[in-house]
Amino acid sequence: MIKVSHELPLQLLDKSKELNDYEFCLPTYWFKSEPYKEYYKNAKKEDRFIIADNGLFEGDSFTEQQLIDFVHELQPDIFVIPDVWNDAALSLRNAKRWVGMKESLPKDTKLMTVIQCTDYGVGSLLYSQYIDLGVEAIAFNHSSTAYQDFFPHENLSVSKMMGRIYFINQLKKNNIIQKHVHHHLLGCAIPDEFKYYGKGYEFIKTLDTSNPVVWGCKECSYLENITSIEKPKEKIEEFFNESLDDMQIQLILENIETFKSYLE
Repeated sequence: MIKVSHELPLQLLDKSKELNDYEFCLPTYWFKSEPYKEYYKNAKKEDRFIIADNGLFEGDSFTEQQLIDFVHELQPDIFVIPDVWNDAALSLRNAKRWVGMKESLPKDTKLMTVIQCTDYGVGSLLYSQYIDLGVEAIAFNHSSTAYQDFFPHENLSVSKMMGRIYFINQLKKNNIIQKHVHHHLLGCAIPDEFKYYGKGYEFIKTLDTSNPVVWGCKECSYLENITSIEKPKEKIEEFFNESLDDMQIQLILENIETFKSYLE
């Protein structure tokens, strides 16, 4: 079964070991919140599996040196190389640079690249180029513009969900997927997507999403199917420092449990 990690507000961070299969660390909060940073340092000491992101989705632009320092201090199991939205060429350029620096990074930290593309041909080529670079982990983002062409729909969230499913299936069908690589799903548009990765998709090892958490913060329940047709406009950062009430916490916990059932 795919292992999942949900980004949590600071108030619930101490429950991460209970709620998450592994830790997904965001540099956004590593640099802004000392309690967040200390939590992940302790998680490392406790030998929790950690994937460290690059902050692109949160809209942050860290310097290369900041990210290098971040990786050295945390020493995650996997670090997501900085990618560029819908730009395969620049994402590949960044990948080549970071792979070239591998010897100067913590020896046990693997590098993860992200597929960024505008059509299937570009995306499949980029996947193969990453493999040729020798990367050990590859991620599929949840909102590529290519997905809208793969599955046009008036509801953009449906396009994103079905587009990623289509893209991964095409790579699999065309024998492009390399099963020895750690594959990751970055975020989600609609949680129903994960019902479609069962037998035959064991190459997908991990995913991260704040979707059930954000909907809980908005006092919406998966069980009422409110969330089944769209992605929340808010990001977890809008609730990161919020004081959550009992109803919000209960809905977050319920949504996470429901989400887990989609992976079974």
